[in-house]
Amino acid sequence: MKRNLSFILRLTLLLVVTATSMAVSCPRPDPPGPEPPDPVITKSQERQQLESSYTEGLYLKGAIALAYNQAMYQRAASRDRGTYRIQSDDQTRYLHVRYTEEIPSAEGEEVECEIQYRLAAGEQTTLIVKLIVVKATEEYLWLWNEFQKVGMIVQRI
Repeated sequence: MKRNLSFILRLTLLLVVTATSMAVSCPRPDPPGPEPPDPVITKSQERQQLESSYTEGLYLKGAIALAYNQAMYQRAASRDRGTYRIQSDDQTRYLHVRYTEEIPSAEGEEVECEIQYRLAAGEQTTLIVKLIVVKATEEYLWLWNEFQKVGMIVQRI
């Protein structure tokens, strides 16, 4: 009996030593890497440029491509038709926006728009794009599409 007890104690001790050495030799899990940036907080440089601007008009890749100037441009808007337009007095340069959905009014709202613009004679461009309101004041909305890097600062209608 004493012999069986000694054998059981040795076997138990051997199992404990084996289990401990196996546990110690296991590789540790990799530490977690840095968390990915939050897309809501992270803003592209182009979007930051739009948000820091105050000139009404069309922005392409963060830079103003067509700026409204009261002395040389006309502005018109229709809530019923869901349109907004600025154009030079000689009509060679313009921005025409047609909201295909409800006209946005608050930051964070999304809207699909048909945008037509001409920056030079004979060069008309049409875009159908979903924009998000990234900034809003009582008088203006800042609309932005991150994928195409297209934005506008437009007067509320």
